[in-house]
Amino acid sequence: MTHPATISADPLAALSPPVRWLLERAAPDTAALEFVHPSISLDELYARWMQREQVPSAIRLLAGVLPTRESIWWAWVSARHATQMPGGAAPTAEEHAALGAVEQWIVRPDDDARRAAWDAGNAAGSDTPIGMVATAVFLSGTTIAPPSAPPTPPPPGAAMPLIAGVIQLCSASTSNVDQIAPTLVAFAAQGLEIVKRLGGWEAALQLAYDTHLRQVQEYARVTGAPPGGK
Repeated sequence: MTHPATISADPLAALSPPVRWLLERAAPDTAALEFVHPSISLDELYARWMQREQVPSAIRLLAGVLPTRESIWWAWVSARHATQMPGGAAPTAEEHAALGAVEQWIVRPDDDARRAAWDAGNAAGSDTPIGMVATAVFLSGTTIAPPSAPPTPPPPGAAMPLIAGVIQLCSASTSNVDQIAPTLVAFAAQGLEIVKRLGGWEAALQLAYDTHLRQVQEYARVTGAPPGGK
């Protein structure tokens, strides 16, 4: 005799649309989901995740709520630190050039700087942390098509997983394994400082959610895609 499949309750069902969107975007680990409740603020949730060793989920929460330019700066600082910390590997000439190209985009985020960062990141290796940051820079623009082609916007939120991945990869870029966890915590603290400068979690979330909705509408307008996506 077969039994009907059990349908698990949706742990995000009772959350407000912006918070649900952020949690879906951050894709917290199963253990981290146990702390999610409608009555808990994002500030409290982040703190509990950090206290209970759910740091990767906390990193993704930060990456999900930060504006694109600020999140790229955060990842760029982490990638640069990874080349300088004890036990880390010195950057290759290509990685050094890519770090400089991304910095130029952070200072002047125009299309020429964006495409220059993309080229430099590819030369450094798209699977390296700085190459991933450069890819996030490229995905921050209004088009991923060549300059002479009709605009093709990137999917909304496409850069966010790269940022979270860079932060975690950079913390592990050392031969001193005892420093990996403290470095990841330090990177998280730096991301949290950006959230505070934005006015706190609620203000940062509203900005991120409103920006996402605008990007979804623009993506649907240009591509004819259904208005969805994370």
